[in-house]
Amino acid sequence: MMRLKTMTLAEVHEFQREAVRIESAITIARSPYAVFDYVTTPSLWHTWHPATLGVDDVEPRPLTTGETTREKIAVAWRRRDAVWTVLGSHRPDVWEIGTDTADGSAHIVYRLSEDGAGCRFHRTLDFRSKGWPWRALDASVTRWILDRQSARALRHLQAVMETDVVVRPAPQQ
Repeated sequence: MMRLKTMTLAEVHEFQREAVRIESAITIARSPYAVFDYVTTPSLWHTWHPATLGVDDVEPRPLTTGETTREKIAVAWRRRDAVWTVLGSHRPDVWEIGTDTADGSAHIVYRLSEDGAGCRFHRTLDFRSKGWPWRALDASVTRWILDRQSARALRHLQAVMETDVVVRPAPQQ
């Protein structure tokens, strides 16, 4: 099993200070448990997130704290692999993952809550590129691309989750 490079407290603070944030939210007509189990199963990411080309090193079930997966990502003109580590998991409320690659670092938090229409799903992405020219583009072009891609991902997730036939993750033990 692969592990995320451990960051020092100073590195965490530097990342938080320099990261660009993208926040997206949508209401899905399913229970928070159903949505949580679906979005925390990396083998299903390709069904709703346009950046996911595929995943490796993962079983078809929700990942828990400390587990990892390798994702093949496509964002605009870049294609890369990222090893994500689950940093925190509290079913069905919060799921948190992070990655630190040669190209950049990212931190994603899913927050789910019950509302009158089903589940309110909120996704926060903090990212920071490494190296020139990518870092200079983070706050403008890259933000613009990721903001639209994130909104499209949540619309896809809603459409997939609200159909009668939904691919379900393996039951949790």
